[in-house]
Parts: sequence; C-alpha cells; structure tokens
Amino acid sequence: MLEILTQSPHFYDYVTAAVLLLGVFNVAEVLFLLWNKARVERSELKRQDLKRLASTALITATDPAELLPKPADEEDFAAYSEAIASVLDSFEGEIAVKAVGLISDLGIDEHYRRLARHRVWYKRGNAIDILSSFRLKANKEFFLAVFRSETSLDVRYRIIYGLSLLTREHSDIRALARMLSGLPYLTAKYTEDIFYNIITALKAAGNEAEFGIFMREIMHDGAVLNLVKRDCITACYAASCEKGRGLLMEYYAAFPEEPEILMAAVKALARIGDFSVMPAAIRHPDWRVRLAALKYAHLCCMDMIPEIRALLRDPNYHVRLNAALALAKSGEKGRAALREEAAGADAFAASTAAYALGQEAA
Repeated sequence: MLEILTQSPHFYDYVTAAVLLLGVFNVAEVLFLLWNKARVERSELKRQDLKRLASTALITATDPAELLPKPADEEDFAAYSEAIASVLDSFEGEIAVKAVGLISDLGIDEHYRRLARHRVWYKRGNAIDILSSFRLKANKEFFLAVFRSETSLDVRYRIIYGLSLLTREHSDIRALARMLSGLPYLTAKYTEDIFYNIITALKAAGNEAEFGIFMREIMHDGAVLNLVKRDCITACYAASCEKGRGLLMEYYAAFPEEPEILMAAVKALARIGDFSVMPAAIRHPDWRVRLAALKYAHLCCMDMIPEIRALLRDPNYHVRLNAALALAKSGEKGRAALREEAAGADAFAASTAAYALGQEAA
C-alpha cells in the first residue's frame, strides 16, 4: 500500500492535504483550549463574586435573601453552599440563624435533596457532601432514609460521615457504629474521623460522657466490628479524652487477644498521662503490643530496665530497636545497660545498642 502511494503521481498532493488537515486540527484544538480556559475563568470569577456577595449579605443584611439573586445553575448553588457552610463554621447566633434560613430561602436544601436521589452515583455523593457541610439536624432523618435505599457503597460512606456531624446521643452513636460495621471496612482513618467528629462535638457541648456510655455499650456488642472499636479508641487518642481513663483500661482488660485494640488503648492512655498498663504491655506475647508500649517506656518504666534490656534479644527487629531507643532515653542507667550490650557477644543486641547510643549522642 505504501509503495503504491509513493509511486502515485498525486503522492505530494496527499501529503499536502494531510499536513493541512493536521494543521487545521491543531488550530482547532488550540482555539478550543483557549475558549475553555476563558469559560472556566469566567465561571470561577462568577463563583467567587457570588460567594463574596452571599457572605457579605449574611453578615450585614437583615434579610440577605432579598439582596441575593436566585441560583440559576449548578455553579450558583455550589457557590452559595460554600459561602453558607463557611459562615456556619465561623459564626454562631444571629448570623448562623440567617445562614440556615438562607438555605431554605434560596431552595438550596431542596435542590441537593433532589440531587441526592439522582440516578448518577457521584452526583448523589456530591449532594450528600454539600448537605453534610451545613450540619443541620433537619438532615438527619433524610440521610437515614437515603442510606436505607442507597445502592452505592461510596455514597453510603459519605452519608455515614454526614451523620457523624449530627450524632450527639449514645444510642445514635451506637446505631452509627452498627451501620459502619454492616459495610465493608474502609480505612482506619475514615472510621477514626467519624468518631473524632462525634467526640469533638460532644466535648464542645460538655457532654463527653455520652461517648463513654456508647463505648461501654459496644464493648461486647458482636454487631460492632472490633476494628471499629479500635478506631473509636484511636479517636479518643486523637481527641485527648481526659475523662476516658477508666474506660480505656476496661478495654485493655477486656480484649487480651486483640492486639489492635490493646495497642490503641496503650497509646490513648499514654496521651492522657496514664502509664499503668505499660508493664503488662511490655510483657505481652504479641510484638505489636510490646512495640506500642516501648515507645512510651522511657516516660514511666525506669524500674523495668532489666525487662526492657531483655527485649534487645526479641525476635522482632522493631521491638529490639525501640527497646534500645527506650533505654537510651532512660538516663544513665539505661545508657550504661546499652554500653554493656554494645560490648557483648550477641550480635543483634550489640548492633542495636550501638545504634541507639549513636542516635542519643547525635
């Protein structure tokens, strides 16, 4: 075929036509990109103007809905929603009340409730995200109703996140934990964020005890995954649950065969200054629990230097290393033990001890 084309008397005409077509295509592509860039910039400018106008109206006007144009398209709804969510995060009292009223006055809630039933899953998910950003208690029953009929896991996870911003009673928190446990486990960070939202809201309201009641209710609840229980404890660590000391110790005692829960309890207790479980954790048969405890051993376990020193011969490298680092931070007695080990015959213990001494010197 190529040979026929090259021998054709019209070969150069074909080449010229192809080059011209390619040039036209390239010019059209550049023009389209320039047009699209201008369109996006205009859209963003309009969006920023609407956000600024809405924020100003909410702060300065008695009836902001009278000053604002009705949203005409999806971009308008998104701009207003972002502005209102920002105001609700930043203000309380009269301004917050006006912001909530504006959601209804502009039809924003109705718009996104309709979108939450859209046939395309990512539009449903986006609608749930925006409704969640308002943190309106009125959306709680709507979220629950949508959750029951929703088929997309992604949207269901978003609904649960939205509910975590609204849940304030221990019975509701337990229901949320069961909803989570009924879905495929997503990630530790996601689940931790769910319960962190709840804890911080309860602490702000002076009602942290509700979370403690919830934690005791689910301790032996088989309908709640142990991974979810672990993430609840991790959320306590992140939120510094000072009032949860006794509860965390109960969890440590109740799950001796669950290293994930034990590790989370060790960290959460250490965060609030309670090291009472450290001696038991350092002796635990699971290396992960020993490792978690060793990270705090220098703060509490000066009388356990012989036990920590013995862990320089632990089968697990991470335990050996952290035992050495704990000794290096444990004052002169700990460093003396490391110097003895560094000169000893055990190659693993000697190299780990030498490394820890070098780190301490540096």
